[in-house]
Amino acid sequence: MAMEEVLDSVRRIVMKWASTTTLLEQDITRGDTVICVKNANRFSRGDSVMLKDNQYYETGLTISEVDTDAGLITLTSEVLNNWSSSDNVVLIKTIYEQFVQGIYIGSPEVIPRYPAITVNGISRSSEWLTLESTKERYEIEIGVFVRASTQENGYRFLLNMVDEIQAGLKRNIIPLVGDYDIISLKEDIASGDVTLKVSDRDKLEDYRRIIIEDSYETQENWVTYLYTEDEDPDEDTVMLHEPACWAFDKDETSIIVPRRFIFNSWPATIEYGTIHKGELLKAATIRWFAEEEEMQWFRRNELKLN
Repeated sequence: MAMEEVLDSVRRIVMKWASTTTLLEQDITRGDTVICVKNANRFSRGDSVMLKDNQYYETGLTISEVDTDAGLITLTSEVLNNWSSSDNVVLIKTIYEQFVQGIYIGSPEVIPRYPAITVNGISRSSEWLTLESTKERYEIEIGVFVRASTQENGYRFLLNMVDEIQAGLKRNIIPLVGDYDIISLKEDIASGDVTLKVSDRDKLEDYRRIIIEDSYETQENWVTYLYTEDEDPDEDTVMLHEPACWAFDKDETSIIVPRRFIFNSWPATIEYGTIHKGELLKAATIRWFAEEEEMQWFRRNELKLN
């Protein structure tokens, strides 16, 4: 299961960096230039975006201003259509008016829609690291594919998307890999908070590294102190090493407690070219590796016997 969990972890990172979306919070009327969204934190001035529901879409929109506190995005031009928030309309960041249509584990022969991304395991190797542990090395290939027929815009999309994914991998050099526990919050978190109230503090007794995550933001942190019964009768309060960077809603946030630790990872190389996969495709491949220490307890017993 080890490689499968690493693949899931990498796809998780890729999804966050390759697909930036947020739900519409209020209806839009034709001619509007300011729209209200659920979360604007991952959008920036100059981004190209599109509006989309289950049937229709509108492209050619560019952001001129972002108010992350209010969830307001101002566009450089007027919206051409009416959009209802009840239709689950999403705002999607695009590159040359395209966005990723699917992210797949493995390398399927048939991909229904492009642009597409694949995350494929290449190899796993093992060597002794200490007398009681081994270094497990995982090598993964991340493919980005666009139709060659899209010409220059398609190729520029590919180049930009590869840069986005590479940036995400470089910012997550200690990626989250299962086995891990998930516990819930008992109260909302405000930006700057240094304490949390959690539902199951026992899971933090032995593992103090945590990841605070909702659909839009992720913050890695450490628990430095568990409040005693005298200090906190409910025994549900913990202290963080760093203040919370963002506000988190208790009903939409998970506290992830990792039990596996990658100590080294990097997107080492990128290759560009073309392939045939039913049709001619432009392709780029990111070669990524990760290394993990794995304890070999049988070795401890062997050493004791000797």
